[in-house]
Amino acid sequence: MRTKVKDYRAGDEVNNLILRLINVQYRKTTSQADYVNALGFDGEKILEVKIWNVTDSIREHLENGKIYNCSGQMKDYQGKLQFNLKELAEADSSLYKLEEFFEYAKFSVEELKEKIMNYVLKIENANIKKLVLAVLKEDFEAFFVHPAAKSVHHNYVSGLAYHVYSMLTLADTYIKLYPFLNKDLIYGGILLHDFGKIKEMEKDTGEYTKPGNLLGHIVMTSNLLHEKAKELELEESEEYLMLAHIVISHHGFLEFGSPKEPTIPEAYVVFLCDFADSRMGALEKELKDGVKGEYSQPVIAFNRRAFYLPDLD
Repeated sequence: MRTKVKDYRAGDEVNNLILRLINVQYRKTTSQADYVNALGFDGEKILEVKIWNVTDSIREHLENGKIYNCSGQMKDYQGKLQFNLKELAEADSSLYKLEEFFEYAKFSVEELKEKIMNYVLKIENANIKKLVLAVLKEDFEAFFVHPAAKSVHHNYVSGLAYHVYSMLTLADTYIKLYPFLNKDLIYGGILLHDFGKIKEMEKDTGEYTKPGNLLGHIVMTSNLLHEKAKELELEESEEYLMLAHIVISHHGFLEFGSPKEPTIPEAYVVFLCDFADSRMGALEKELKDGVKGEYSQPVIAFNRRAFYLPDLD
């Protein structure tokens, strides 16, 4: 029976730990020596991986997204387990199932398609519905299997669609409580807001593409929406302008990467739903194996704040 990350504590020597290494990045120390920063996934847990001694063999064999047999030592870094990897070799494929090393959303692709398309059908404004469908059709299948982020939240197969569905569900409460809101704009904005992530990052490795690095998903989504608006001769419409504003303002604040801050109520609701689901998604993942009556590991999405799990039923 192979070992898992959960079997180790800080200070333990590690031999033959099978990990899928993702987000592999070569970096420089203060003395300009090369080191590798990555994430390792054992099929259950993710931990930070460092390679301080980058040998020629490691340079030759290390690839983002591949599965390796790893040796090294577990360390404690700011209260969180970190793996200092010293040796690696490609893992024997007879020892594992490939699908084990990918995380998946709570719903299947088919379930997410049904749930999300039901929200598309709820949109009554014809122009908003046309714009939403035109964008979704651009990469429909990819939308339902792509991750929503590289590492912090919904960074798993179908994470993007699940994030969108979660936001739509959250938005229903705002729409019910505040009838002055335009539900079609909110649904449309949520369905479109992160669509550019499909081209922003690679599905299997989480690596940012060249356009992803240079433009980012907000600009890429905005450009695609404008292209579809022109094709539909809706670029002068109120519906297009409002949806475009929601897309470019959904991060909420300039310092969070929004080219504009929300200046219509529906855009602010989309921001609130996006912020809440991204943070709660990260927290849920971090606390999944938490122990009641104890503090969690530091949570990156909350500036490394640790959370206490109430010892209650």
